Parts: sequence; C-alpha cells; structure tokens
Amino acid sequence: MLSLLSFAVISLRRRNRRRTLLTVLAVACATVVFCTVMVLPYVTDRIATSMDTSPRLVVINRTAMRWGLPESYSQRIANLPDVVAVNRMVWFQGVYDSPKHQFSTVAVDASNLDIIWPENGFDPATVDLLRKRRDGALVGVATMRRFGWKIGQNVMLRSQIYPLSLKFVIVGSYAGGADPSVFMFRRDYLEEALHNTGRVDMMWVRCANSSVTSRIAGEIDSTFRNSGAETDTETEKTFIMTQLVKARSLGWIVQAVGLSAVFGIALAVLNGFAMTLRERRGEIAVFRTLGFGRPQILSSFIAEAFVTALLGALIGVSFSALTLDLLGSRTGTLLGPALGAGIPYPVMLAAVATALGIGIVSAIIPTIAALRAPVFQSLRQVN
Repeated sequence: MLSLLSFAVISLRRRNRRRTLLTVLAVACATVVFCTVMVLPYVTDRIATSMDTSPRLVVINRTAMRWGLPESYSQRIANLPDVVAVNRMVWFQGVYDSPKHQFSTVAVDASNLDIIWPENGFDPATVDLLRKRRDGALVGVATMRRFGWKIGQNVMLRSQIYPLSLKFVIVGSYAGGADPSVFMFRRDYLEEALHNTGRVDMMWVRCANSSVTSRIAGEIDSTFRNSGAETDTETEKTFIMTQLVKARSLGWIVQAVGLSAVFGIALAVLNGFAMTLRERRGEIAVFRTLGFGRPQILSSFIAEAFVTALLGALIGVSFSALTLDLLGSRTGTLLGPALGAGIPYPVMLAAVATALGIGIVSAIIPTIAALRAPVFQSLRQVN
C-alpha cells in the first residue's frame, strides 16, 4: 500500500501539474459545498436533541405574542405545584451602530436569571452586579466577539420595536446555553424608559423536572382559559423549533441545490481523470507488456486518485471550518453560535468520504475502459 502511495505521489508530481492542481481544487470545492449544505440540518437537529430534557416552558398570548400578557400572571403561575421560578421577558430587538448589526436583545427579571437558565453559566458576582445596576447588561460571548466589546464598556442600542435608544454598561458575559449571543438587561430599566409598567411579551417557567412540563403547561392554559388574555404554553423545544422552521425549510432548499452542485463537480472531476487516462493509455500498455497485472495497474491509478481526493478533501474541510467559525462569530442568531462551534465530526467524516468516493470512482471507470483496450492498439499511442 505504501509503495502504491509513493508511486502515486511521484506520478502526480511528474504529470501535468496544472491539471492535478485543478483537480485538487475541484474536489476541495465539492467538499466545501458538501460541508456547507450538510452542517445546517445537523446543527438544527443537535439543538432540538439538546432540548429534549429541558424543564422550561414558554408562555405567550394565545392570539399573538405582540399582544403580551398581564404582569400578574407570573405570580399565579409561580404558585402552581412543581413550578420553580417564573421570569418575565420583553423583546427589545436592539440595533448597534448599523441596521445590519442587530441581534437578540431582551429585557428580563434580574431576580431569578440564574435559576431559569443555570446552564448559561452566569457568574454569581456578575448577576449580583446586574441586580445592583439598573443600566447593566449581560452579553453572550458570541456577540462580545462579534463587536469586540469588553466588560465595563458603554454601548448604545436602538430598538426596532420601541421608538427609543438605551445606553447600557456591560457588567458581564456568559458562554453557556443553546444561544450564547443574547443581550440581556433589566426589564424595569425598559419600563422606566417607556413610562409603561407591566409590559410582558412572554414568560419563561422553570419546572421541577422535564417530566412534569406537559402537566404544568396544561394547568397554565386551563387557569387562564376564557380570560382577557388566554395563554399558549409550549415546551422550550417546541418553541425553539418553531423559530427554526424557516431556517430548516431554507436548509432543505440549499441542501438540494448544494448536492446538485457536488454532483456536477463530481462529473467534472470524472472528465478530468478520463482525459488523464486517455493520455496514458500507452503507459498502461507498457505496464501490461512488462508483466503488471490489471489489478496492480488499477490499484496504482486508484492510489493516485486517492491522494488527489484526500488532498482536496483536507483543503475543503479546513476552509469550511474557518468560514463557519467566522460566520458563527459574526452572526447574531441562534444558529450563529452553533455554526461557530465548527464542523461536527460526522459531517467532516462524511465530507472526506464523499471526496474520496468521487476521486476513486472517477479513477476506476476510465482505468477499466483503458485496460479493456488491446495492448497493440494502446502501444500505437506511445510517442
């Protein structure tokens, strides 16, 4: 095997280097396209799986979220059995310095932030500082990296929902949770700026465990049935997946187009190998006259294709990983931090296997065709 690989490397260096380089780049392009179109559905599935055991519920107005809920609902929900804590949230949807620099910005109750989302890894000292400072904010590390912010920095955000801009002081950051890009600040700070108390878009309810979420969701909706603001209570997984439906649908379209592009590139690689084998028919005939069997000749050309495809796959995977890391650090959505985690190993291995498959199949088909030709006919092509 090692001798075949050594022969393959020598052959690639001595042959048409431009064609070899273009073939490697073609395989790399196919690998990049494959990684790009396959990572999105994998990430969305991983997010959904990670929320299977989430003990949180999301409560919104049954008519529409924008109608909001009465603030008094939180205490009635908190009094239900197996309810650990309730946090009231208002969407602010802030924009930093440009319309393209927008990200998830929410106003929450600072009193139980660390109880509702313990997996976010909030520093207790930081949470205490937020409770003491009315204009304080906790910012996910993805957004901190995206804009180069530092703890203690003053930032001004303009709301896309309310006609106002607010000034914040970043008192800390967090790196855990499903979406470490959210900008969190105190709800009473927003109420003071709006001169309107009691505004609640949604409520997050932490239950004792995930096994009681369905029962508590039913109790919440039953409690407020036929009221002026009926509720619609969902598990965190259901709520998040509803938000990801558009991304998932778009992902299927991109996936279909991308895999079609991979197939087209595979045909181009096959054509390149076929041109190479057509020029080397005489060489194959000389090998056969020297006593080399068809399996040996076929193995040598497969080794060349293997080296070419492996090199292209490594280049493509490396480029995809760098691109996704950059995308994750500059995207303020739920998928941004997930993509920024890099290419998952299953996607990476599938991309390399696809590239090797393209290369090996592209070598086998024209080589077998060349081996079927009579030796005397192929020798005529020797210059």
